[in-house]
Amino acid sequence: MQAQNSSPAPKHKITLLTRLAYGSGNLLGSGALGISGTWLLFFYTTFCGLPVVQAALIFSISTYLDVVLNPLMGFITDSFYNTSLGRRFGRRRFFILLGIPLMLIYPALWVTGMNFFYYLISYIAFEITYTMVMIPYETLAVEMTTSFDERTYLTGFKAMFGKVANFIAAALPGVFFTLLGKSSPYSFLATGAVYCVIMLLSLTFLYLNSWERPYTEVASEHVENLWEGFKKLFIDIFSTLRLKTFRAHLGMYLFGFGSEWLFTATFTYFIVFVLQRPSTLVSGLNSLSSILQLVSTAIFIVICAKKGFTKPFSFALGIVITSVIAYIIIYIFHIPHLTWLVVAVTAVFGIGTGGVYYIPWTVYTFMADVDEVVTNRRREGIYSGAMTMAGKLIRATIVFILGVVLSAFGFKEGATVQPTSAVHAIVGVLIIGVIGLALLGQFFSSRMKLDHKTHQVILDELDRIHASGRKADVTPETKKVIEDLTGFKYEQCFGNNNVGYQDKEKDHQDNVASHA
Repeated sequence: MQAQNSSPAPKHKITLLTRLAYGSGNLLGSGALGISGTWLLFFYTTFCGLPVVQAALIFSISTYLDVVLNPLMGFITDSFYNTSLGRRFGRRRFFILLGIPLMLIYPALWVTGMNFFYYLISYIAFEITYTMVMIPYETLAVEMTTSFDERTYLTGFKAMFGKVANFIAAALPGVFFTLLGKSSPYSFLATGAVYCVIMLLSLTFLYLNSWERPYTEVASEHVENLWEGFKKLFIDIFSTLRLKTFRAHLGMYLFGFGSEWLFTATFTYFIVFVLQRPSTLVSGLNSLSSILQLVSTAIFIVICAKKGFTKPFSFALGIVITSVIAYIIIYIFHIPHLTWLVVAVTAVFGIGTGGVYYIPWTVYTFMADVDEVVTNRRREGIYSGAMTMAGKLIRATIVFILGVVLSAFGFKEGATVQPTSAVHAIVGVLIIGVIGLALLGQFFSSRMKLDHKTHQVILDELDRIHASGRKADVTPETKKVIEDLTGFKYEQCFGNNNVGYQDKEKDHQDNVASHA
């Protein structure tokens, strides 16, 4: 593969409008998943009459199928400049444009009276559409700028819009519970329809105010045939695990987000069946949490820009662990004024959650730069696909295990009161599952060495090598940083390795050029 210039075209300037437009794309990512993550399992088991195992199976089957699509989308978008459509509309932005009308699938998830296969197919269709949009969307911050600060602020706006989305996603069901009744399935259908309109508008705003590296700055990765294309796809996906920084990052993302996903999937059941409070309280608590997450995200943006990612992420997960323990104490000791205490704990929880969601996706935007040192290629789409694939894999597994556990302990679909065994299972999931995953997230956070200073070292060395600098002239400090971040000896970097798909003829030319 030919080495590429790591700097974007200088014709675009990132303004406040740019940040707002980029951030608005996450109204899909956080909002749609926020609504479905909080309510869809509950909706299936309470209003559609599906057994809890079948309902959980819908999430798992569709997500496992989507696991294949995630890296495939990353591969397609990385290679889409080879097509006339890609050169006209953008290799990433074309799929965002295509996804706009497909958001109309979302309200179809919230229709009652259908069978298992309707719910399965409709959810699969939305997951595919979601992936088709979000994989290229996640790469745009990398495409639009190489600046550490600008990427931090772009992903910060993305995270803050995510919290706005979480607030809307939490508040909308509450609004329609009030208007249509908390026992009416139409409350959920109305929520899906309104949020569909929000997603249509936000993606249009994003498409009109974003850009990518021009195709003249991106080396072609054309493959000879379909078999070679699939071979390249899977080799490249699994090759991401050879990057030391990405392994640490993936652990932060999977276990940190995993604890949040499991908590979100369990929280509605905890409030309604364990604490025996109305579902309207869930909506109110989620709205409160989203507001505080928005505030905490803004704080974490500034902290991470100055302090890096390791300590802030561990601190955020520590808040999550403390909050879960507090929820359990409230239940075990039947503390008076329960509702107000739950509100207080939720407020604290929201502060930590902002950091847990924001930090991993900010770290992601720097992976392609570290990878370029190793492979001499730009593989933003591959890393987005690998990260999203792994995330969906663990999310599907978590939801399925939750369904199996609840079913094994006697959970009754459609019931307003659950047996004691099911109540204890819900509490156990919070203690063992949520806290255990958060602790693993903290462990991997301690292994993350990427920060503002080390990232700048990476960029400077890329510029030096691409300007025909000799590898023999590297400074000891730069060499150490690169070896710490990549996990490779410096002499093995810049394509002098077998990481990723190997085009023998081009790799031979690259190696000759890099030694020149």
